Amino acid sequence: MAKYIKKIGIDSIETFLGEKLKNNYTVIGVDVSQHSTGLALIRTTDSYLIIEKLIKIEVPRNVELLKSVDMFLSQLNDFKKEISQFKLDCLVIEDCFFGKNVNTLKALARFGILVYVTFKELIDKGIFLLPSSARKKIGFKKTDKTAKGQALKKELVHFVNVGFGLKLKIKDNDLADSLILGLAGLIE
Repeated sequence: MAKYIKKIGIDSIETFLGEKLKNNYTVIGVDVSQHSTGLALIRTTDSYLIIEKLIKIEVPRNVELLKSVDMFLSQLNDFKKEISQFKLDCLVIEDCFFGKNVNTLKALARFGILVYVTFKELIDKGIFLLPSSARKKIGFKKTDKTAKGQALKKELVHFVNVGFGLKLKIKDNDLADSLILGLAGLIE
């Protein structure tokens, strides 16, 4: 088995979050996007939180829809094979919200369902969770109440870096979001 990304004492994560985590539990958090989807495989033991995998599925913007679906599914299935040795308890998929662009909403809904269908036979539980609900569940609070877009992404990346001792960059916000979604699935 390949080496994990980070292994942290569960007590320090619970103190950081102010929340108790489920022990001996494995979660995939998925920040769904048509072009850059973040996936985080995290698990707990009795003593540790372990970040096993952090990956991005990237699909170019100038690709026809069904071709982008094929590219997405190919990378998603590669990830599924890569993590086949893990017993998965929960899959937390970012729920889509309605913004200004109905085409974005449609794409997020489609890609979210593709993730669920790909993993449904491997999980005990699947959850669609709004990003704001996941952030609230893990106790994330904006330093600037009006932060949106890039400013919010920067705060989320900073939060994950501080909490996990990582060195993600702002362009890794999909990975930070997938970790936050996964963490929400680990909270008792």
